[in-house]
Amino acid sequence: MLMKEFPTMFGFSVSHTTRGPREGEQNGVHYHFTKHSVMEEDIESGKFLEYAAVHGNLYGTSIEAVDVVADAGKRCILDIDVQGARSVRASSLEAIFIFVCPPSFEELEKRLRARGTETEEQIQKRLRNAKTELDQGNSSGLFDHILVNDDIKACYEQLKNILGISESINTVPITAIEVFDLPADLSLSKIDEKILIDCGAAEQKVVLDLSSMKGGAPARTRGLDMGKEDSCGAKHLISKIKGLQQDLVFVEEMDLVWFKMLTRQLVI
Repeated sequence: MLMKEFPTMFGFSVSHTTRGPREGEQNGVHYHFTKHSVMEEDIESGKFLEYAAVHGNLYGTSIEAVDVVADAGKRCILDIDVQGARSVRASSLEAIFIFVCPPSFEELEKRLRARGTETEEQIQKRLRNAKTELDQGNSSGLFDHILVNDDIKACYEQLKNILGISESINTVPITAIEVFDLPADLSLSKIDEKILIDCGAAEQKVVLDLSSMKGGAPARTRGLDMGKEDSCGAKHLISKIKGLQQDLVFVEEMDLVWFKMLTRQLVI
């Protein structure tokens, strides 16, 4: 409902799982379906923001899945369990933690059986896990807000209030995109928390404002403000850097920030 009403503001991170797809589920849309061994290897390589073993299968959110949403300029929604929420809370990712629970355990069982997608053994396993999660979610202090999904419309209105949005906030201005080629003789300098890329003969400067960074997924630089200043002093917002590694490496002895250039193009 949230992404349907505010498609330009929110995006859903597609989780990975080792369970098989249910009828109607599409790979890459509902989940990234993968093998247990492959997911374990990716977890070991640090490619996952959070993961958990649930109902005998692995579920998790990859860093790349969050990046895809963030790179589109949207606020990322994670659909995760209590284990996953603990992992995200322990990371550098800034998030609002909302626990959505049923009005009662009996209603939860009724809804689960009405789906008709699990065997009786699977239903009992899910109910046991759900009881533990409900106890932890309501008492651990892990979540910032608790929503009781009794009436879906009322619950949705409460969610929008928590996020501070309304029907009037429904569009994001679309800016023109141009490709700017960085010259070979560019130079870098650092003033306070700003990095200046002097384009020399092009008489343009690209300014990266580090003070705006707010962390994000591990090894990422979410919130980095980028702007271009032309020869007349006019400033233009840069929405994305293409082919420029945004992970910053500080060289202390030179007091500079260097970038690994994969290409010499800025998408502005």
